[in-house]
Amino acid sequence: MNSIRDELLSLDTNEFIFALRREANHPACETLLFDKLNQLQLYVPLQVLIELQRNLRDQEMRRVLLALTKAKSVTWDYAPASIERVRQWEQRGAKKGDAVIAAHVEAAGVRYFVSENRHFLAELSDLTFKVLTSEDAVALLS
Repeated sequence: MNSIRDELLSLDTNEFIFALRREANHPACETLLFDKLNQLQLYVPLQVLIELQRNLRDQEMRRVLLALTKAKSVTWDYAPASIERVRQWEQRGAKKGDAVIAAHVEAAGVRYFVSENRHFLAELSDLTFKVLTSEDAVALLS
């Protein structure tokens, strides 16, 4: 049986921000980013990198990059998401930012997507990946 340790996983932008800023309502984000990444194979899409650069100070960005060096593996995707895939996700009801990330994640064959966004694709069914919270992911790693 495959586990979260054996599959490609991607983190939403909010996972990084909440971990770095020690968001009291989401302590598992910090645990996941700083204590559990060594067990995970990560996929980091361009859209997440763009959002991180837009929302983080330089020192915070350095901490993200340092944390990512601890992962079992990291696949960086610097290519823009396919416009056709983004449109398909928007037609299915995803918001613009969510549609771009979903297009990246789907195209890369990511099995798990970790997000604290309650609305992230919650209205959609038949996803090619499973959406987890950081608490869910940490529990699966314990």
